[in-house]
Amino acid sequence: MKNFVLAALFTVLATQVGAQTTFSISSGSIPAGGSGSLSLSMDNSGTEIQGWSLGACNDTVFLTVDAANSGADTETAKNGSAPDFNQISTFADGATQGVVLCFTGCAVLTDVAAFEMLTIDYTGVAEGSTSVAYCNTLGSPAVETVVVVGGASLSPTQNSAAVDVLGVPDPEYTYTSGSGSANYNPADGNASATVAISIEETDNSGLGANFPNSTQGFSMGLSNSAEVTPTEVVADLGFDPDFAEVGLFANGWTIGVVYAFTGGVTLDFDGDLEIIAASYETGGSMAGDEAGTTATLSWSDDLGSPAVANVVVFEGGSYPASFVDGSIALNPVVTTDFIRGDANSDARINIADGVWIINELFLGGPSNSCAMANDANNDGSTDAGDAVYIFQYRFTDGPQPPAPFPSCGQVDGQTPEDCAASSCS
Repeated sequence: MKNFVLAALFTVLATQVGAQTTFSISSGSIPAGGSGSLSLSMDNSGTEIQGWSLGACNDTVFLTVDAANSGADTETAKNGSAPDFNQISTFADGATQGVVLCFTGCAVLTDVAAFEMLTIDYTGVAEGSTSVAYCNTLGSPAVETVVVVGGASLSPTQNSAAVDVLGVPDPEYTYTSGSGSANYNPADGNASATVAISIEETDNSGLGANFPNSTQGFSMGLSNSAEVTPTEVVADLGFDPDFAEVGLFANGWTIGVVYAFTGGVTLDFDGDLEIIAASYETGGSMAGDEAGTTATLSWSDDLGSPAVANVVVFEGGSYPASFVDGSIALNPVVTTDFIRGDANSDARINIADGVWIINELFLGGPSNSCAMANDANNDGSTDAGDAVYIFQYRFTDGPQPPAPFPSCGQVDGQTPEDCAASSCS
């Protein structure tokens, strides 16, 4: 009777001590045909653990074991150094580990959390949901999942892992519209800008997919808000495709490209490859607007008739793209009209303008506030040549000054600093 009571008491104490220790396996996903790892960890409170053994079993229908390695925390478990004994074995359906921290009892584990005992590398076999659980059936003789406390083997609380074996993803591509900016004069509201369009394939090789995949063509549709209108879409693939058809609309553009109707020509998008230059104009839409705005560029599957889809062609199949939209910032820049050659700002081009330039350059005479007006020959600078140009125009049948002439106007790229005031203002 006494022995029975002692045995029962020991069983109760062992159960209580074991319950203070928990073994867990991290959950996760592993690609079918690819690889992934799970971590086996320990949480312990108060119990003085001298070592442990474990088995972790998997279903070979879904997973097979490639390798198992000692966890980072196990490597320093003996007072900062490796344990005296650390034996790891692998099987197709699992892995085992046996650890003794110190044969002479010089080291124990007490309070630990998420203590990494072991990592196991797997290959995904078939798509589906499965589990990896602690077990007592691996090896010969079979290794039990226990912790060693005071020389006794106690069963810890055990948490298994849920694992999703994922199918190999289809090729994935991203269409990116660049962004740009353009200045306009509120007087006429005209501006133009060009943005770059690129394609990039997502690298899913870590999920068991091929990368890169050689594409055979693509189609695109990019819409725009009303402030701008597309004027030209040019594809630069590094070669001339057999088919490249562009559609231009007030609210966007489309393009369809086939590299070669008979095959043999492919293109890889293993980086962010810029392949399209799309040009836009405001067409005076910003006239009178001194605040500015941002025109939006948004990918769309609704442009054209029939509508053009945003897809990439690979092995004869169409794969929808993901999108990064773009924009064009429209910035008002107030510039001043002028007449080229009207150096003295009297709205006439005659000998007096040539004399004005000579006086300004060489005799300390007054200067005007419109350098572009002084540049009579439109060579980008003001010098004696501009005075000579005006004299020849007036007296020796020389060419007239370039535009804006004889009426007031502006030039492309003009800034407020080029002409602050003139006879036109």
